[in-house]
Amino acid sequence: MDDPANTGAALSEDVALATEVIGHVHSILTGVSVSEGPLPDRLRQLEGMENLHNLIWGIRSLAHNLGKGDLHYMSKQRGFVIGSLKALQSDLRHLTWQAQCIAKGEYQHRINFLGDFSTAFNKMVEELDKNVSELTRLSHKYKQLSFIDPLTGLLNRRAFMVKAEKTLELLREEGLPASVLLADIDHFKAVNDTYGHACGDEVLVRFSRCISSFLREQDLCCRYGGEEFVILLAGEELAEACELGEKIRSAVEQTVMDEAAMLYCIQARSREGQASIPHPVPLRITVSLGVSRLCRDNVSCSLLQQLEAGIAEADRCLYRAKYNGRNSVVCQDAPSFLQE
Repeated sequence: MDDPANTGAALSEDVALATEVIGHVHSILTGVSVSEGPLPDRLRQLEGMENLHNLIWGIRSLAHNLGKGDLHYMSKQRGFVIGSLKALQSDLRHLTWQAQCIAKGEYQHRINFLGDFSTAFNKMVEELDKNVSELTRLSHKYKQLSFIDPLTGLLNRRAFMVKAEKTLELLREEGLPASVLLADIDHFKAVNDTYGHACGDEVLVRFSRCISSFLREQDLCCRYGGEEFVILLAGEELAEACELGEKIRSAVEQTVMDEAAMLYCIQARSREGQASIPHPVPLRITVSLGVSRLCRDNVSCSLLQQLEAGIAEADRCLYRAKYNGRNSVVCQDAPSFLQE
């Protein structure tokens, strides 16, 4: 029969050892030290204790690095708990990659491996996609508005100069000519004064449509200011530009504001508080045009300077057209106006 004293002593020793094991495990799980602590020699003698020590430290280290956001920490330990942490680490790495893709504008990405977080993440991406799409649409819209004259739908002056410079660059590379037409609606102020600004606006709209109907895709046209319009004909010599100017002049001369349109203008004039016109009559308009050719030989000035010089020459021709009685086309006499 075992000696009760010896049995009690052995039991006390086992309890003390178990308490030491529990204390060691507790210190690993709750301690603040980042570095792995040693396994006491007394506990090292216990079978499986070293493996348990290493496993718990592996779990602690992986959890610590995950908490810091380090998704590349590697652990060789295995088991359910550390396996779950590794799965979370892998999911977070994949999520990081998807976030990087979304940052590049790839909004088709979705996740389904993180439960409630997946639902929130996918909802966020969907809303982000909608918001970015709307912002892109508005950006394009306002960019277009910044380029377009709101009344006529033609390019405004600033946008025309930007696009014209690019067009002239291509023409220079291909060795092709370019010509400029400057058009001014005759007696436009009298139209505004007599029939009101609503009528003047309608004249500008119809005039711009008439011009646009003669232009090709490569040509540029803008409302240069008030009732003045500039056309850049890409690849056209002066003779062809003058011919087009005459076609535009003739078409505008045949444009008629019918009685219905005039009645609308008169009613608008009345709403503006101006004196009404009792009997609306059809309104005819005419246009004067100056035509010039851009010089390709003068390399001492920039493309914009060449364009501005061409517009200035077309303006001088336009002045002569007005002086000659309006409703006419005057072309530049000498094609080398930019040459020094």
